[in-house]
Amino acid sequence: MRYHSHIVTSLCLGAAAAAHTSLSFTASYTAGVVIGSLLPDIDEPKSYVGRRSMGMSNKVKEAFGHRGMTHSLVVWGIIALVISWESSSLFASGFVLGYLFHILEDFFSVQGVPLFWPFTAKRFKIPIYRTGNLVEKSLFYAAFALLVYIGAKEQLFFEWWRSLALFR
Repeated sequence: MRYHSHIVTSLCLGAAAAAHTSLSFTASYTAGVVIGSLLPDIDEPKSYVGRRSMGMSNKVKEAFGHRGMTHSLVVWGIIALVISWESSSLFASGFVLGYLFHILEDFFSVQGVPLFWPFTAKRFKIPIYRTGNLVEKSLFYAAFALLVYIGAKEQLFFEWWRSLALFR
């Protein structure tokens, strides 16, 4: 999935999570979702985050390959545990969810993800789309429309805008 698709689909899922839990759809939370939704692709030097990693992406890919360690639920669980232990902020919650959403979104690609790395390198998948194809583009637009719908119906955009007023 391309970076803009990860951002929009993760924001859509994050909006749904905020609408049905006690999470607040604030600027901090959405920033966490966006950053978390991009970070797993630090293992690909040509990715949006990889091109901005000052060479770290090359090292991660060399050590673990693309869609390796960074796409594992085991690694996500460790990251989630450490972050939740250190912070209870909305940014941290958004980050942990965004990271999980990225793995879930790539689970539906034809490449799949090694969900249980390091215990097994087997890639699990429900192959629905190939990166950049028409199905991914359709998922992007559907997620965008659903994000707008959920945001309007649940008044999440007002909540987000009010959270920005705190920074003024």
